[in-house]
Amino acid sequence: MNVLAGDIGATNSRLAIYDVDQGGLSLRANRTYSSADFGCAEEIVSRFLDWNDASCDIVCLGLPGPVSSERVVRLTNLPWTVDPERIRRASRAETIVLINDVEASAAGVIGLAAEHVERLHEGRPDPTGNRAVISVGTGLGVAGLTASGRAFATEAGHASFSPGTDFDLDLLRTLRREFGHVSWERLASGPALPLIYSYLTRQSVPELAAPEIVGRFATDAECRRTVTTFSRYVGMAAGNIALTLMATGGVYLCGGVAPRIVDEAGAEAILDAFFDKGRMRSVLEQIPVSLVRDGDLALKGAAHTALRLLERR
Repeated sequence: MNVLAGDIGATNSRLAIYDVDQGGLSLRANRTYSSADFGCAEEIVSRFLDWNDASCDIVCLGLPGPVSSERVVRLTNLPWTVDPERIRRASRAETIVLINDVEASAAGVIGLAAEHVERLHEGRPDPTGNRAVISVGTGLGVAGLTASGRAFATEAGHASFSPGTDFDLDLLRTLRREFGHVSWERLASGPALPLIYSYLTRQSVPELAAPEIVGRFATDAECRRTVTTFSRYVGMAAGNIALTLMATGGVYLCGGVAPRIVDEAGAEAILDAFFDKGRMRSVLEQIPVSLVRDGDLALKGAAHTALRLLERR
C-alpha cells in the first residue's frame, strides 16, 4: 500500500508519496509547488501523481484552516475550498483524510529527529503534560499534542490580540481602523512585519517587505525595532497558548518565519515575553521551548496520521 501526504500552504504546497512496509513508511518521491500556480488542491494532487505516474491508497492533506470531518474546507489564507470527493476523484484513492496543517505538524513532532530541534530554553518538561506546536509563517497556527500522542487542532491564532503596553494599545487602535478585528495572527505571523514597520516609520505603504526587514536587523534601527517588537508578540502569544493548553511537556515553534527571526535576532525577546505572565512566570519557566528546523514537519505528520489510520484498520 502507499500513502499520499500533503502540506497545503498559502505560499507553498508540499506533496510526498510513501510506500508502506513492515518498517513503516519509505519515501518514494516528494515535490514542492507554488500554491499561486494552481486554482485548487485537486489540481496539485493530480499534477503530482501524473509526475510520478503513481496511484495511492490513502490521501492525508494538512490544510491551513478549520477542518471538520468529511466536509468541504474553506482555507483561511488561500482562496480555495477543499472537497474530499474532488480529492478522491483526482487521486482515485479509497480513503481521504483532511486535517489542520498544524495538527499535522503536531503529529510530526512525535517522530522528530534530534538534529531538527534547537532548544531555546531547557526548562523541566513534564512527561505527562500536553505539548503545544506553534507555526509562525504566513499565518499563526496552533495545535496541541497530548502525552498519549493525540494531536489536535485549535484556531488560537485568531483569538483577539491583547495589548500589554501603551505602544501595543496605540498599534491596536491603528490596525483596528484598517481591519476591524485584530487577532494574534495579525501581529505574530509573517505579514505582521510590514504592518509594524509601517506603523513605526509612519508610512501608509511600507517600503520594505518582510524578508528585507528581517535581513536589515543588524544595520537599520527601525528594522531592528520592528523585528524585536514582532519577536515580543510571538513570545506573548506563545506564553498565552502554553498557559491555555497547560503545555508543560514543551512548546515547539515551527513554520517558515520563526527560524529566520531566531537566526537574525536571537530568541531573547521571544523568551522574555513568553515568561512575562506575572504569577504564572514560574510555571512558564519550567516549560521547554524549542525551535523546529524541519520544513517537512507537517508533511511527515500527515503521512504518519495516514499510517496510524491504516494500522487501526
